[in-house]
Amino acid sequence: MKELFKNKRFILILAAALLLLAGAVWLNLKLGGDDPGSAAEATPEPADPARETMVNVYGDYFNSFRTERSRLREREIDYLRSIINSENSDEDTLADAQTRLLELVSNMEKEFSIESRIRSKGFLDAAATVGGDTATVVIDGESLSDEEVARILDIVVTETGLPASKIKISLGA
Repeated sequence: MKELFKNKRFILILAAALLLLAGAVWLNLKLGGDDPGSAAEATPEPADPARETMVNVYGDYFNSFRTERSRLREREIDYLRSIINSENSDEDTLADAQTRLLELVSNMEKEFSIESRIRSKGFLDAAATVGGDTATVVIDGESLSDEEVARILDIVVTETGLPASKIKISLGA
């Protein structure tokens, strides 16, 4: 009976995490205006050669960052799942692993939403990490105005609930 309870509990936690992820994707589509149906109606903007060059120069950094972040997160998720599925895990360890898994999924959703919303505001790219009581955002570009920093900070504060003092914004590449 105890093993069945653990499996039901794990399934409920996993279902909640998936619902949170689905909600974040839906919210991103709504806030970012990336509605696939509206793409056919939009008139294409002329290509900006300077922007394309910058994307090509800095794009590798952000793609590499996301790939490495995903690889590390997948390892951590696998580790937590092994603890959750282990018959040798005591109740405290099991509860800690389940809590950590939910936090990890929640942070991943926040990072995805932050990056998407920043790009929707006209920035070339962004990479966000959220963990514990801090958030870091790296912006693709050569400089940021005070207004741009304020817009980015507003997005991160809204998504994470963290105070501005716990958020670091920097330029990448």
